[in-house]
Amino acid sequence: MATKVMTSIYLTSAQKRALARRAKQHQTTVSEEIRTAVEKHFKDEGAEAEQQLTLLAAEANKAMDRMIQKLDEAHASIVHLRKSMGRRKS
Repeated sequence: MATKVMTSIYLTSAQKRALARRAKQHQTTVSEEIRTAVEKHFKDEGAEAEQQLTLLAAEANKAMDRMIQKLDEAHASIVHLRKSMGRRKS
């Protein structure tokens, strides 16, 4: 178990009552409920960041596919132009 550091936070009366009720239901302490909520927040935040990175990677892949298609089209145009220029010289 990690070393715990004492800290103070200000809660509304409603928040304190809800935490006390939840702690009683789970047979824990208000402090444990707060620690659990903080851990869940950081875990959810990490999952959200990972999801955003996945979406960004998918968008980057789509952009790369579009760029490759445009380059292929440009290459085909150059090849066509070079062939037609070669025929004119003959």
